[in-house]
Amino acid sequence: MSLPAGLLNRIEHLDPMPITAQKLLGMLNDDNISLNEIAKVVELDEALMANTLRVANSVYFQRGREIKDARSAVVRLGTTNLLNIVLGQFLHQISVPAPLYDLSEDELWFHSTVASLAAEEISRLCPVKIPEISRVAALVHDVGKLIMVRYFKADFKGVLKLAEEKDVSFVEAERQLFGCDHPEVGGAMAREWGFPEEVRDAIERHHTTDLQDSHPVLDTVIVSNLVAKTMATGLGAEGLNFEVDLGVRDRLKLTFNRFCQICAAVETRMEHVRNAYGIR
Repeated sequence: MSLPAGLLNRIEHLDPMPITAQKLLGMLNDDNISLNEIAKVVELDEALMANTLRVANSVYFQRGREIKDARSAVVRLGTTNLLNIVLGQFLHQISVPAPLYDLSEDELWFHSTVASLAAEEISRLCPVKIPEISRVAALVHDVGKLIMVRYFKADFKGVLKLAEEKDVSFVEAERQLFGCDHPEVGGAMAREWGFPEEVRDAIERHHTTDLQDSHPVLDTVIVSNLVAKTMATGLGAEGLNFEVDLGVRDRLKLTFNRFCQICAAVETRMEHVRNAYGIR
């Protein structure tokens, strides 16, 4: 399915991803990069430096002494956490109210943040090898919504009406009404920003069912979105009107008990995020 020309133009003229995020993204998969090199990137970004120290010394991450320098913060947090901090700030800055999904800008951002927390817990609790980049993919999985709400001047009522009349999921109604859906648009955005192929694919197919080919990043994003929705974040007009590829349970060895453990762990961490950003 091809995207409308005007929408493609919007994607091509997006705010560029922060230079710091671009650098950290490149470092994430480079085993030859030293902690000192990563610390230098953090030190050159004053806002990132302040936020990194704040997170490193937060209740969740604090381990013993207070951290006051970039290198120690990098050691404590790791590159993936740093990248999530940068991208989280960026997404928060470019978020707008989303009447197409009946979500406020904070709700849209918070859902993505909770999905990233879920990806970390999935990695910790599921007995399969899950790449760290999955957390980044979970954070940006709904980024297509940011363009959809800018380009299509519509509210959620038309999508809901079509979904009810045709008895289809919200995403399918979105596709039928506009000729594209937010996962497809998100995939195009990820390509424009230079995200790794696995991340782009996870964004593009996180609502696809009956997957014939999948990978741990995609599977993790599918479940992360489900966990975040289960925790009542990002529900909006879509609610729980979406389907999940059932094969993900076997591929991630995701038992009901593990799913409950993931949700419980995420719920505890959600409170830290709410307190840090003043969200209720």
